[in-house]
This record gives sequence, C-alpha cells and structure tokens, in this order.
Amino acid sequence: MSERQTPPAAERSTSGSVAIVHDYLNQPGGAERVVLEMARIWPEARLYTSLYRPESTHPEFRALAITTSPVDRIPTDSRFRLLAPVLPAAFRAFGELGQDLVISSSSGWAHAVRTSPDSLHLVYCYTPARWLYRPAEYMQGSLTQRALSPFAGALRRWDKAAAARPDAYIAISNEVRKRIRAAYGRDAVVVHPPVDVQRFTPTERGDRLLVVSRLLPYKRVDLAVRAASAAGLPLDVVGTGPALESLRALAGPTVQFHGHLPDEQVTALIQSASAVLAPGHEDFGIVPVEANAAGTPVVAFAGGGALETVVEGVGGTFFHEPTPQSLIDAVSRLDDLEGTPVDRANLAARFSRERFAAALADTVARLRDRARNEGLRAPLPV
Repeated sequence: MSERQTPPAAERSTSGSVAIVHDYLNQPGGAERVVLEMARIWPEARLYTSLYRPESTHPEFRALAITTSPVDRIPTDSRFRLLAPVLPAAFRAFGELGQDLVISSSSGWAHAVRTSPDSLHLVYCYTPARWLYRPAEYMQGSLTQRALSPFAGALRRWDKAAAARPDAYIAISNEVRKRIRAAYGRDAVVVHPPVDVQRFTPTERGDRLLVVSRLLPYKRVDLAVRAASAAGLPLDVVGTGPALESLRALAGPTVQFHGHLPDEQVTALIQSASAVLAPGHEDFGIVPVEANAAGTPVVAFAGGGALETVVEGVGGTFFHEPTPQSLIDAVSRLDDLEGTPVDRANLAARFSRERFAAALADTVARLRDRARNEGLRAPLPV
C-alpha cells in the first residue's frame, strides 16, 4: 500500500536522499510512466504530489511512499484542472524539501516546490504549462479555459518566478527545450523519456489504422477521424477525454471507439495495426515509438517531437498540412516504406527504459558536479 501523508511545514532528510515531485497522480499517462521509471532509478525516493487517485492512475504507485498536499482532500478528479488557482499553495505546503536531490517531474506545477539551499533541484520538464502559454490551442474555449482565464495573468507571473529557482532544467525533447527558452529564458539539456519497447514483438502490418491518445482538442484526433471517415479507412481509436462526443459526431461507419483499454489490449492493437496515426503536434510522443517497437509504421504530423522519433521512409511517413487530405496522402505512401518490422524496432530501441535510466543518471551526476564546482542556488549552465 502506498503511504499517504500530509506534509509538515518542512522536510529534512539524510545525506544521499532523493525526492521526486510530480504535478498530480490521477491519470495513466506518459508522464506518470516517467515518474515510475524515476522511482526505479531511485527506489529510496519519497514521492510528493498535489493529489493522488489510486484508482485513476497506474497501479504501481500503490507500492510507493507518497506524500500528498492538502489539496488531496478536495473531492475532485475529472475536473482537477479547475484546481489550478490553489495548486501554488499545494506545493508551498510541502515546505522546504531538504533531500540532497530533488527532481521535479513537471508540466506546470511541481517545478515550484521549495528546496533547501543545500539541495540540488532539477526539473524534468514535459512542457511549460500549456494552458498558461498556449491556451487557445490547448483548451479551445472550453469551460475550463473560461473559468481559469481571470487567474491566468497572476499564475503566469507566479510560474515565471517559480521557474527561476531550480538549479537546472531537463527537457523531454528539443521541441520542449525551445518552449522552455521562450517561456522562462532558460536553457535545458535534453533527455528523451523512457518507452517500454521490450513489451512489443515486431510483427507484420495488419489491416486497421490506430490512434492511441487522450482525447483532448490539441491532440488533433479529429484529423484522423475525418480522414478515415472521408476515405473509408478502418480506424480504431483508443482513449478517453472531453473531446470524445464531438469525435463520435464526426465519425463514419469505419471508425470504432474503444475508450480506455488495459495495456495488454493496447499492445495487441498496436502490433496488429496497419499504421499508428499521430496527428498532433506532440511534445515528444511515446505512442509512435511504441508503434515502431512493434514493427508498425507511423503516420505523423511533421512537427514537434515526432521529428526526433520518426525516421521518414523507414519508421513511417509525415504529413505537413493539418488537413484530412494531407493525412490520407501520407497513409497512401506507407506501401513505399523501406526496411522491415525489425528495422523499425531497432529505431525504437533508441528510447528504451535502460537508455533513459543511463542518460538521466549521467545528466544528474554531471549537473551535481557543476553545482559543487560553481555553487548552488544560481541556475546552472547546461
């Protein structure tokens, strides 16, 4: 069972200790998988988070020592984004963490945790908060955007001040490195996130296209649904989210929605797909790497993290305009791909859990050495 505690005013720990801080644990996403991998690298670490819903995220968290903020007592889950105005106070409630290494896993909140002057505080950043810096793209006039709009200016000032305090930033991709520089004026070293490539066996292509995604507007699953419906292509959509009903309204008879599925069923669908579609402008994009690990090619929008993970002509094809026809044209080019399923699996191996663990540990050691040589509490060069 996980250990859930309300924090004291300050936390002090012994030499060599580690803290992992994450925004919130209430969904089974890629960022949460990264946190689990960090917990494997540092099994002695205590995990801090604003709120934790064991039934809504990966079950492996139940085995970890978790400290939650007072926000955890607020009875919300699906509408957790409306808690944004109180989340700064949630991370302030942890006091001053005193572990030797504090690594924040953040897309908007955990980077603000306060640490001892003797701590090395590193931020593993998925992206600066989308709803603060890219609200029109992320929420597209939703109830959440309208509700949070009055707080946006104050929270943006808070966020920029918080981003100045950590010793160094680590970005999940070069795309996110650019966003960190634009939002915070800070540079970052890139360590690509881990992908469990070993759970896949490379196989020959099947007959149906596949999307695996949270159903949020910025993921552009609508492009995949429109393209498949217009061209009569068979498409499976795996995932849940607020865009589900609008996507159903767009879908023709060849599109099937599966909702949330267990990992083993998702694995089977990826391995049996003719191609996996990645229509959004991703920060990194774990699913395309998983597809290649299964020997399955990818059809991806030519932007964001896909440019760092998909090798055109072997791992998949790109479409360059965010339109259904451009996506359909990219699907038609799949038959011209070179290489075998094993070749695609070898491309995916660049992002294995083992390589992530080695790269992150090496980066932490290098930044720790620089901190010792140059002094803490000033942003480190990377």
